[in-house]
Amino acid sequence: MKRMNILSCVFAAMSLLLCGCGAKEAKGESMKIGVLRTADSIPLYVAENERLFEKYGIDVELVEFGSASDQSKAMEAGAIDAMMTDMIVQCLLEKGGAEVRTIRTALGAHAAEGKFLVVTASDSELYEVTDLEEASVAISEGTMMEYLVDSYCAELGINLDKVEKVNIPSLSLRYETVMEGADIDCAILPDPLGDYAVMNGARCMIDDSQLENNYSVTVIIVTKELIDEQREITEKFVSAYDEAVDMLNDSPDNYKELIFDVANVPEDMRDIYVVTEYPKNSVPGSEEVEGVVEWMKNKGLIDNEYTYEEVVDASFCEE
Repeated sequence: MKRMNILSCVFAAMSLLLCGCGAKEAKGESMKIGVLRTADSIPLYVAENERLFEKYGIDVELVEFGSASDQSKAMEAGAIDAMMTDMIVQCLLEKGGAEVRTIRTALGAHAAEGKFLVVTASDSELYEVTDLEEASVAISEGTMMEYLVDSYCAELGINLDKVEKVNIPSLSLRYETVMEGADIDCAILPDPLGDYAVMNGARCMIDDSQLENNYSVTVIIVTKELIDEQREITEKFVSAYDEAVDMLNDSPDNYKELIFDVANVPEDMRDIYVVTEYPKNSVPGSEEVEGVVEWMKNKGLIDNEYTYEEVVDASFCEE
């Protein structure tokens, strides 16, 4: 009887050990990715719908957030392993102590991707780009929106000191305010909201897809801890992601309904909405990173200028 008790204890301990190993392995094969319902996130939804993450052997959960702020808080708290965002948010996370790296460009490998427009109301007296001097432009202060407006002005030779920037963080309120044409002269709006404003009578002052330089870049970032400790998970993720991009670019019509839903394309512009080309196997270049970091340092948003390697891990891109 004593022998049986000892054997039972040994078997129980082995069972617990095996269960523990299994739990660890299961955890290692999983990944939580924070997403916003915007056009930038569509390849992630395609990968989910086509079961590509499962194909490459990882369990990926897309965690939706209603705001970029809530998404950042989740990353800081360690509730997610990765997120679709921009490099300004990424650098603010770094400043707050969350070590993260860009592993893919979501949109904006080229200027034609991820379009932003600066628009004015139909009855506005602004017609030329130079008219933006002495005009008010609605932005979201300290975000990619302000960075874009500052960058546009620098490229187009507009004296930024003469531009009145008005902080309206809410996109819907910014849209409504500029369309009313009463309290502000212009507003910066992302795709598809910018095109929707033009469709409804607004006049386009700046289309950043037509500019010489590329500014509006969004990215997929992953915790450095995940890269360092479980690199194979990130490798499997980028393989699934790139395959989703191929499927999306090759047959965008197959995903029209998904695109309309995720990108919040208004019903009355779905017939004319053009699906953008998505970048594959791509990360931002040094010029794009340096532009963001230098702007943030000059604005006092970060204390130190991060190097390219502190922002981007290009090792997941094939030569």
